Amino acid sequence: MIKAVLSITGDVQGAGYRSYLIMAARKLGLEGYVENLPNGVVNVVCESEKERIEEFVSKIKIKSEIVEVENIKVKYDKPTGEFKGKGFVIKVEESFKGLIQEMFQGYATSEKYFRVGWGKQDRMLGKQDRMLEKQDKMLEKQDATIEVIGTRFDKTDEKYGDISKTMREMHNDLKEMKNLFAKLVNHIVKE
Repeated sequence: MIKAVLSITGDVQGAGYRSYLIMAARKLGLEGYVENLPNGVVNVVCESEKERIEEFVSKIKIKSEIVEVENIKVKYDKPTGEFKGKGFVIKVEESFKGLIQEMFQGYATSEKYFRVGWGKQDRMLGKQDRMLEKQDKMLEKQDATIEVIGTRFDKTDEKYGDISKTMREMHNDLKEMKNLFAKLVNHIVKE
């Protein structure tokens, strides 16, 4: 068992980072606390086996749109047992001032997530606009193709119009011949 004090610098406050630290610490069985310091540093004081603390340190080195850890300084010391059975928590000043600071952190975190979400939405809308532009170009090409096909059918009618007329006349002649043949057969059968 060993005690560790971690000083984490970067864009780590107003980002929901302490909640992430709590989840990671609890999964590894660390006991202690995390707190925001006025200078922008996130401070962690915990006790556990050294290997677990080292694993914790490797898990909390995050670089994302919300949190960007620049540096983690780790100082080891002898364990005191002061956290035994207390789990891993957020340490806050137990006063009205502490409550206001926590509310501010919550609002700052929300604002950051909204800003990232709006940025993603703007990028998505940009992609959608480009897709619609491509769709418009495709429709223009489709209209041009339909126009070309239409003129080709007009030319086909011009070119094969006489053949079509002749075929229609032949069809009518055949129908007339069939009727005449039927009359002839009826006349022969009656006599």
